[in-house]
Amino acid sequence: MGKRILRGLAFVVANVIVMIILHGNSRQFWPKIPYLSLRNESTLEHSRLLFNTLLVVTAGQALIGKLPRERWLPRGIVMAVLPGLLPALIFFGQRVLRLQGETGERYNLSLVPILPIVAVVLEEVLVDKLNPSTPEPHADYSHLV
Repeated sequence: MGKRILRGLAFVVANVIVMIILHGNSRQFWPKIPYLSLRNESTLEHSRLLFNTLLVVTAGQALIGKLPRERWLPRGIVMAVLPGLLPALIFFGQRVLRLQGETGERYNLSLVPILPIVAVVLEEVLVDKLNPSTPEPHADYSHLV
């Protein structure tokens, strides 16, 4: 259990760092990364940014050997589903909650750590569903009673 939490925490931190690097606003001192960084501030570009962030972190984990084979399919599903949810979350903040100005910016900024946390939880659920663990054999001592 502790290993799962540490792995999830490392995934969230890595996603937040990569997302900050790839966001590419005008105040950063490093250049935009071709094909990965934002081109503009549209909702679809932010969805692409989220996908690219998940892709870079996943590739990094695979390169250093920290992405076991049983997590490949769940991670692929997460990478396909999560960026698709971002437009709905942004729509919810803008149209349903009617957040504007600084409050809207705080809502959008809060999604930066929340989305990787959702990704970790969703991936853990999928790993458990797609790769059921086999129960450990139990010794049967009923004949001794």
